[in-house]
This record gives sequence, structure tokens and C-alpha cells, in this order.
Amino acid sequence: MPIGESFRYLPVNRDDIRRELYVTGFGYSTYLAGERYPSSGHPKEYNFAWKDGRTMSDFAVILVEDGIGEFEDHAMGCVCWRKGDVLFLPSGTWHRYRPLRTSQWTENWFCANGDYLHRLRSKGLFPRTALIRQLNDITPCKSAIDRLRTTATGNSLLLTTLAMEVFAHALEDNEVSHRGFNGKSTGNHTVDQASEFIWLNCHRPLDIALLSRELGVSRRTLERHFSNAHKRTISQEINRCRIQRAQQMLVEGDMSVKEIGYATGFSGAKRLNRVFRRHCNQTPTEYRHSVRG
Repeated sequence: MPIGESFRYLPVNRDDIRRELYVTGFGYSTYLAGERYPSSGHPKEYNFAWKDGRTMSDFAVILVEDGIGEFEDHAMGCVCWRKGDVLFLPSGTWHRYRPLRTSQWTENWFCANGDYLHRLRSKGLFPRTALIRQLNDITPCKSAIDRLRTTATGNSLLLTTLAMEVFAHALEDNEVSHRGFNGKSTGNHTVDQASEFIWLNCHRPLDIALLSRELGVSRRTLERHFSNAHKRTISQEINRCRIQRAQQMLVEGDMSVKEIGYATGFSGAKRLNRVFRRHCNQTPTEYRHSVRG
């Protein structure tokens, strides 16, 4: 059991649904290293085991106040997240996460739903897939979640306002960075969409032809837009994202170089070694030893 935990799930009535944004649950928990995760006692839709993961109908925000863990979904694959990271989880996203067994872990979270959030997602104003961002300062976001938790006696306009405040603190901070993607707009919608798609899918087979089909533009148009916005080519961007994933896995996990090669889209150790040496002037194994000491 966690050394500190508090959570609550709110009933939702017809008036809450008519408000178009309502809070369904919130809480926090602190686990010592090696403790079983997650704790029991949550409703069936919210509870999960690592081996199965879960899919919720709600939208969720989870702030890591302390510790280091792993998160996995179908878009990003398995990535590391740590103190200062905030996870945005859209409705209907299969996922799973847990702290590393060697790490103490403190999380703050809340869940919400309503037509308003679905409209924001459809307009691209809320992440369409799970998104992890690193905050320079977690205090405003944590404070808003704390106020939401301590204020709630039931859904109300005040609670809705506090929920939006949490979203605003985390989504509108110009200094935050996407996990592996800097999140800064180039001013070119096509290029920004391409960059996001590359990061979310670079662990899979990916080339320019597939990317242009996904974005609904010709290969020539995509390459022209990209060359105007970046000094690197699309192929170089794909390799850059894959190298970033590989660096993260080399530092924060114990997978072999061969396993990391497959997990990052390089189809094995041989190509990973070749591309990694070209980008980093050292092999993956040398990089792991140099960073870990």
C-alpha cells in the first residue's frame, strides 16, 4: 500500500453533463521504492494492472511530483517519465504506467469528461493522443490540482473552472517541452503535423511516402514545406527522433542494444550502431557507459 494516498470519484448527474465539462475523480499517492503499484480500491474503469493496461472514457491529467517511471501506449510505445512531467491522456486511449522499482513515486491526478473536451480535441486544442510534457515549474499546475481536490464537494461551476485552470497551466506554458519533440510551432501547420507524427511513430516502419499519405499531401509538397522550415531533411528528422528514443532507453532502462534497435525502428543492433555512431560519435554501448558512469 502507498505511504500516502487520497482519492475520490464524483457522481455525475444530468446537470453536470449539460455543463459540458465535469470532473469525475481526483487524487494523489506516494509510493516507496518497490511497493506494489497501483493500489486497490479504485472503481473498475480506473483500476488496472500493468500486464493488461486500461482504456478510460475520461480525459486525465497526471502530474509526476517525484520519481521516475515508465509509460506506454500504442502511439509512443514505452517511454520514461519523471519528476516534473505532466501526462495528458485523451478519452479512449489504451495505456499503462508504473514507477520504476528503484524509485519513490508521487503523483497528482484528476479525470474529467464532457462534450467541451471532445470538441477541443477535435479542433486540435487538446492532444489527440497521449502527450507527456516537462514543466519548468510544477507549482502552478500542482496548486490548481490541490485546490480542485480540496474544494470539491460535488460538480459545480467552480470545479469546472479549476479543471480548466489545470489544463491551462500545463498546456499554455511556452517553456514546456514535448517528450522527444520540442513542441514549438514552426508556423507551418503541415510541418508541425509532420514533426508530431514522426515523433509518435518513429519506432515503427516509417518513410516519407507513408508520412505524406497520412498527412494527405504529396511527397514533393511535404519535402518543400519541410526544407523551408528546417535545415534537416525528413529522413534526418526520422533518424533524429529514433536516436533520441534510443538515448533515453540506453540511460533509463536495461534493454540490450539489439532490443533497443528494434524498439526504436532501426530493425536491430547493426543499423542502430551505424546511425548512432554517425550522430553521436560513439556507439550505443559507449554512450550508455559514459552517461551512467
